[in-house]
Formats: sequence, C-alpha cells, structure tokens
Amino acid sequence: MKKIIGLVSLLAGMTAYSQTKEDSVQFAGISTEILNHGKAYTELRDLTKNIGHRLSGSEAYEKSVQWAAQKLRDAGADKVWLQEVTVPVWVRGKESLQIRTTGGKWKNLKMLSLGNSEGTGGKDVSGEIIMVRSIQEYEKLTPEQVKGKIVFFNYPFSQSFVETFRGYSDASKYRTTAASLTAKKGGKFAVIRSLSSAFDDVPHTGAMRYGDDKKIPAVAIGSTTADELAELLQAGKVTAKLNSSCGMKGEKLSHSVIGEITGRKDNQIIVVGGHLDSWDVGEGEH
Repeated sequence: MKKIIGLVSLLAGMTAYSQTKEDSVQFAGISTEILNHGKAYTELRDLTKNIGHRLSGSEAYEKSVQWAAQKLRDAGADKVWLQEVTVPVWVRGKESLQIRTTGGKWKNLKMLSLGNSEGTGGKDVSGEIIMVRSIQEYEKLTPEQVKGKIVFFNYPFSQSFVETFRGYSDASKYRTTAASLTAKKGGKFAVIRSLSSAFDDVPHTGAMRYGDDKKIPAVAIGSTTADELAELLQAGKVTAKLNSSCGMKGEKLSHSVIGEITGRKDNQIIVVGGHLDSWDVGEGEH
C-alpha cells in the first residue's frame, strides 16, 4: 500500500511541475468563458430543431452544410470551405417486424433496420427464430441448424465497464457482423439486441457491413423486447416475419465543412473534428 501511495504522490508532483501558474490561469479563463457565455447548446438546438436528423446524402444534410459553414464564419474562422466527398446513399423506407408463437397471433415489435442493411424488397420474409447469446455460441451451430432460420443475437450491453464506451465497443461487433455471420450459414436475416446501456424499449440503429456472402437484412430491437423474446424462445417455438424496403440507392456528391483560424506561429496546428451527419431517426443530438 505504501508503494501505491508513493506512486500517486510522484505522479501528482509531476503534474504540478508540468503545469505552470500561467497555464492554469489561461485554462480557467477558457472554461469560465465557455460556462458563462458558451453558445454550444443554443446552436445545437438550432441544428436539431430547425434542420433535424441529417442522414448522409440527404437534403437535410446539405442544409446542415450551409448552416455549419455560416456558424464557423460567425465564430471567427477566417477561412471556410466545403470539401467535396462522394457518399453512399442509404434509405430506410417502410419496415415492420412481427412474431408469433405456435398457434398464436402475429405481434408487432418495435424495431429499426441497421444502417446500410439491405431490406426484403418490400416482401414478407419469415422463418423460425433461433437465439444465441454470443458469437462463440453461434460458431458452434452447424449450417444445417441455421439454414432457413432467423438468428437472434441476444448479447447484452455490458454494465461492468466504468467507461461506458468500452461497453459499446464490446457489443458493437454484433451490429457490424450479425448479417454476414448469419448469411454464411444460410440464415434468412439477423436480429440483434440494441447497443444501449438503458433498460428501455427503444431500438437503436447504427452502421453494419457485409462480407463476401449474400446480403441479408439485419434489424435491432430494444432491451425490453429482447428480454421478452428470449423468454418466449425458452418456452417454445417463435416465428418472425420481416418486411422492409431499406437499401442502398447509389452514391451522391456531398461536402465536409472546414474552417480555419490562422494562428501566429507556423507549423503548429490544432485540429478539432466531429460528425455533422446523423442517423435518420431522432434529431441527431448527442
């Protein structure tokens, strides 16, 4: 224990040595200005309420490009320009997911197709659901066990990490790979438990990607629905039916927005970046 205390004391001393009184005063001035006169939340409200969600390649995103360029000018940037970039255009369209138990009636589930997913072409695709709780568990299944089925990857967002984003990183592989893993063994489509630390019934979208196998749909359901579906599957057979018209619609010329404030010294650059685009549900606020 003494060794640990000594280490902490040493690090504290190093920190104090590396930060001068002048630095502290400057940092305090910056934070005081932001806290008392910052416009970030006001401008975020303007972006989300007056433009809304801004899916890449959409008309709303292009509106946000002009909005952001003007905000950079207002903030004091002496150079502002739009950088051309070609982006894929993905459209959600109509979508629905239903389930039923043996002899039961169809029940609608809250769901969202994952971003970049192909749909069903507006046709019903149905089959029996099988559930796995991890990729390792799925890999033990044979192609005969998966063929013609719907695979439900019920992997919960880990609450064990102090840094919440580590939980997100841990679970994100299910979103990105579920469709390809399912397709490799002949499954019809994939369902994942949303990447959310909340215990609610709000499904989350997000980017997925395909490998070299057949492109099949992938959808997400909220935590509450995932738990309910898991209980039904433990009790007996459950059939799912998906109908979606999402998919890629080619590419489009779009823009990134860049602003520059010229400093007083050459070859010393500070770069700050972030998303201007957002998914097509909600308001695109973080």
